Amino acid sequence: MRMVSNNTILEQFIEIESNSNLWNYEINGIHLWPLIRTDTFTYVNNESKGYCAAHANTNKTNFLKPRFFMNALKTQLFFIANKADYDSLFTTTKRYLSESGRYNDCFYEPYMSLFSKPLIFESSYQGQTKQPWEKEEKYLFDFIVLSSAVKAIIKLQLKQGKYEKEISEFTLLVCQSFSIPDHYPQLNKILDRSFHSIKYIKSHTNKISNRLDGKIAFIHCASYLSTHGEIIKSLKENGITTIELQHGYVGKEHHAYNYPTGDAQLIAKEYLPDYYLTFGKYWNEQIQTPSKVVTVGNPSFNSSRDYHDKNCTVDPNSILIISQGTVTPKMVKIATYLSKEFPERTIIFKLHPGEVPFRERYEELDQYENILIKTYDDIYELIASTKIIVGYNSTTLFEAMAYTDKRILVLQNNSIPDSIGYKFSACEELRDAILNPK
Repeated sequence: MRMVSNNTILEQFIEIESNSNLWNYEINGIHLWPLIRTDTFTYVNNESKGYCAAHANTNKTNFLKPRFFMNALKTQLFFIANKADYDSLFTTTKRYLSESGRYNDCFYEPYMSLFSKPLIFESSYQGQTKQPWEKEEKYLFDFIVLSSAVKAIIKLQLKQGKYEKEISEFTLLVCQSFSIPDHYPQLNKILDRSFHSIKYIKSHTNKISNRLDGKIAFIHCASYLSTHGEIIKSLKENGITTIELQHGYVGKEHHAYNYPTGDAQLIAKEYLPDYYLTFGKYWNEQIQTPSKVVTVGNPSFNSSRDYHDKNCTVDPNSILIISQGTVTPKMVKIATYLSKEFPERTIIFKLHPGEVPFRERYEELDQYENILIKTYDDIYELIASTKIIVGYNSTTLFEAMAYTDKRILVLQNNSIPDSIGYKFSACEELRDAILNPK
């Protein structure tokens, strides 16, 4: 399935999933398509656009480290012995070092502060956790996913798995529908393990639901389905209101926030959050989801922007390049070109956290004295201290518009509206735009 633009890819993707009735296939009340929809679209989209993998695979050796093991043990004890009640549930992933020397989640903090006793499950990053935590009543989300997957794998290894024929036939249908026959082995493995993990996922979710007096849950990345979809479905069945916060770019070509109409949308609704809270009305108009879309703004960003706008000094001789995993080679090419064209300027190359482990993609930048590679640095501080910002389709480009006097230069793509900044197709065009600000 090779198309010419992101938007066209998603439109055709939705048309194919509808025409093939993929949403209707189920086994014992479990719909199969939500378990592999994201994996399928990611593969199709990357193949069609020539994208790299956006995120590196988790380094599994991190699961064997003492800190991860202790957090997993703490989480297991929660499910075995914890009898406390909570007024809300949060699954989170963002971690920032506070002035107290502890790590907190400033993205969700405005919402956590509305509750007196939130229950928090935090995902690790690449199997690593940032500690000490600001809130001690916090557990490891990875435990839910990994323990369920391990039990499913053991079951399959012991030949106790069921519905092998049905799962295989459905995977073949998906691969035939999207013309991706080479992806069958991997997709079938994902579906088989995911399907047999569900009962263990639901067991954990039921135990959590029994502890929630507040009957409200904020689930990070809920609309990506797969495991998150099963968690959402289970929480809903237990009478829990489910909410997802916008955490990045969404648009008409984002598969997680655009779905078919009709019966397929009714099925999708079972696996999607009740509410999707967005940064602004613009984003509401870009998506088609059965979740109720509500504008709430981005309080953590507003606070950070105001602070950095007041406390950061702008370096007029620096250029900030915002990279992202799908197009790292393109952004590296831009960085090296600008380094040579503007040797007197500092080129700041900001990696997305997900692409940091792909060291081989950007290691050549070490050869340039005026290029600074930034990994997990505060992106908002970098924006505030730089006048010229170059990017592809990162949410950060939208956020940069909220800062004072920034020049935003965008590598040509259809995801970012022309009003965001000046679009260029070649490095020479970018160079001319920098030299001739108008």
